[in-house]
Amino acid sequence: MNASIDRAPEPSVHPGPGQLLRPDSDRSGESTDGAVTQALEQDWWRPLVGTGLFLGVPALLILLPKIAGAGTPVSVLYLVAGVAGLVLALRSMSNPEWLLATVILYLPLSKTYVAPLAPGINGTNVLEVLLLMAWAFQSRRTALTRDPSQPPLPFTRLVMWWAVLSFGSMITAMVNYGPWFITADKLPRVKAWLDQFIVFFAVLALVRDSGRAKRVAVYMAVGLTIVVMFSFNEWLEKRWYDRIEKARLLGPHQQPNDLGAFIVYAFGIPGAWVLFRMWRLRTWLIATPVLYMAARVLLATFSRGAVLGMGALTAMLLLLRGRILAAVLAASAALVVQVAPELLPESLTARMSQTQDEDSGELDKSSQTRIILWNAAWKIMKDYPVTGAGFMTFPVLKDSYAELPTLESDNHNMYFYIGSQMGLPALAVFVALLLGMAYTGARLYWKSPDEGIRIIGLGCAASAAGCAAINVFGSRMVDIGVSAYVWIMLAMLARLWALHLDGERAKAAQPAPSNALNAADTAARSSAPRS
Repeated sequence: MNASIDRAPEPSVHPGPGQLLRPDSDRSGESTDGAVTQALEQDWWRPLVGTGLFLGVPALLILLPKIAGAGTPVSVLYLVAGVAGLVLALRSMSNPEWLLATVILYLPLSKTYVAPLAPGINGTNVLEVLLLMAWAFQSRRTALTRDPSQPPLPFTRLVMWWAVLSFGSMITAMVNYGPWFITADKLPRVKAWLDQFIVFFAVLALVRDSGRAKRVAVYMAVGLTIVVMFSFNEWLEKRWYDRIEKARLLGPHQQPNDLGAFIVYAFGIPGAWVLFRMWRLRTWLIATPVLYMAARVLLATFSRGAVLGMGALTAMLLLLRGRILAAVLAASAALVVQVAPELLPESLTARMSQTQDEDSGELDKSSQTRIILWNAAWKIMKDYPVTGAGFMTFPVLKDSYAELPTLESDNHNMYFYIGSQMGLPALAVFVALLLGMAYTGARLYWKSPDEGIRIIGLGCAASAAGCAAINVFGSRMVDIGVSAYVWIMLAMLARLWALHLDGERAKAAQPAPSNALNAADTAARSSAPRS
């Protein structure tokens, strides 16, 4: 594992901050000509063409029959999946670009398109195995040239501690309730929890340069667009329903709150891109349809947490981008809410009005249930402050700690989910990861001279704010189909910040030109004939 997360040795000629290394370079000592590096930096987008062709061909084979009104035979689907999987397996050993794109686009759809191959084997598991293979191959390539004196990449130690404390909570559960508690029926949940570590460390190992990081950001934007279009089609069917329970969108995640959380997580980088290029007509030609559909879908989830999470994300974008703009927009929004609430979308006002009963003034049943569960989790945290009660033990303990029995078994709060089951140290690590993501993203936005990297930094910082807010109202970091983009962004930030620091050190190590050379250069320029 260490080989994949430590920084590779510095090349003999360093790229500047945010510059692109050679494709698939392991930074093992190759000298990079400045002109070649600049050309590669300008052409970072070219691999997108090949990736689009690879993903587009099977997509057309599946979608064209559906558009024509005929279903694709299951045998054809498995044949296409088998051929694509074989190509991915072979190509990922030398270039993991297509594999990364496939994982990024598939994970948000994995609940709807499970792709079962055998008992316990599905599309997600197969792609994760391919990620592990590519990670191992990349580690083998860089192991011989790795400089052991260099510190590990940012976030890797925190994520390792997060993994250690996760395993500790599983051991705690087995000690308190017996080995059967985990091994009997919770192994799928254990595997689902471990998915986050596979995604983070694999992406960290496979994203080796800024060009690939930019392309990963593009793949995530495409993944967001696919989910939004999928859900918008559902909205067209449900928009006339007269009851909120029937009208709530499920999306490919099969759950309204999870759908809203995914949109919030994925919106950071595209939102930053819009802010950076908001004065260009082409930006709005591309963004307006997606923004309209995303707004419709987000509101139609009727998820209060998602709306507040998007508000936190937007506030972070505006605060980092420009305080004056943020203040004007925030004041305008507050004025609209106070003076003309009828201008707010009906779905938002309807959902928010459910928080309190108009006649009695009491909280609605959903909010009351959350308060009961939060109080129960708080009491468990006080009884088990260090280790927590153990992984997946809250559903077992909640009734003995709650004031009233509830049918709900989820904490409806990620912080209580972690604190009650994994302990306060694990909660501190989780909060540190979110704070570190926001801080590192902001620093990358402020310091990088590369506009694409600045967009990624700003978007990651905003997504961290949205993630922190939305998880107050739900446990939205449990399913990898929802949270994958958060871990991918964290891995991208770690790599990009390390490259930025390498470039800064290289610039500082370059000797300053001597005074004699400066004087000679000045004299030569002054004596040169002027045209």
